[in-house]
Amino acid sequence: MPDLASTTCAITGGAGLIGSFLADQLVDAGADVVVVDDFSKGTRANIAHLDGKVDVREVDLEVMGSARAALAGTDFVFHLASRAYGVGHGAGRHGEILRHNERITDNVLDAVVTLRPQHVLVTSSSCVYPDDGPDTVPELPLFSGEPEAANRGYGWAKRFLEQKAVLASEEAGVPVTIVRPFNIYGERYAWVGESSQAIPMLVKKVMDGNDPVIIWGSGEQRRTYLHAADCALIMRRLVELGYTDGPVNIGLEETVSVRELVETLCRLADRHPALTCDRSKPEGRFVKSSDPTRLFEAVPDFAPTVGLDDGLDRMIGWYRSTFS
Repeated sequence: MPDLASTTCAITGGAGLIGSFLADQLVDAGADVVVVDDFSKGTRANIAHLDGKVDVREVDLEVMGSARAALAGTDFVFHLASRAYGVGHGAGRHGEILRHNERITDNVLDAVVTLRPQHVLVTSSSCVYPDDGPDTVPELPLFSGEPEAANRGYGWAKRFLEQKAVLASEEAGVPVTIVRPFNIYGERYAWVGESSQAIPMLVKKVMDGNDPVIIWGSGEQRRTYLHAADCALIMRRLVELGYTDGPVNIGLEETVSVRELVETLCRLADRHPALTCDRSKPEGRFVKSSDPTRLFEAVPDFAPTVGLDDGLDRMIGWYRSTFS
């Protein structure tokens, strides 16, 4: 098992939601950390507390050859960078989203093949799964049916990322870990207006005093949520364990409906708006739950450190610091 202490670890998207928590953990583990980010979504505020402790390389990974320079001299690569937005962003943009992410994929994997680090983790997505699959999703094969319709371009980009990463691993002799996160949230989220993801969008509606609060879709769609700090923890542990035995879902089986989520937010914020569902808006697949069997086989000691109430309370703090 690799010991990350005294190694150099690169995180693409290292100033983003998950990447910044991963940077914290790797610094605490004694690694030299390289944060690679173009700050299009990641923010300097997310890593400001690490000033002097990490090497920040501001790079647009869509530019050909940029990843080779950004990842030079690193032993482990955690590839998290992508162009990802909320469910309302994809309509009419699926091809654009696919092309953006494909350029990032090709440049990063070109660097992997050229530089041959000790180990690479690549971040896929639960969007690779079809809408007509089981409610609780195991690590299904990639090319059966279409990926999630509401995020079709992103889902295809992540399917291609996984397949290309396997080929690059074989070509370069570099072990690869593939992860598929489910609905990750946290207080380091960068607001992107109407393209924002569900939890920050709902937090803003509640905290802005909207009455009624409009929920997209039926409100009965169910999701499993995991805080970004716990997602980062799983990523780090998988690499420390040298795990390469197929993709791993990062998510749990327990779900909550979007209506229940908003009701919890209202309780925590002491707000009392009416709740209205707009069924003309996309809601994605009805149930999005992860079968955690492989996750717990790979990381048997994992237990979430941030519960949903605590995480949502942190998101309320995020709203106050972002919009006050």
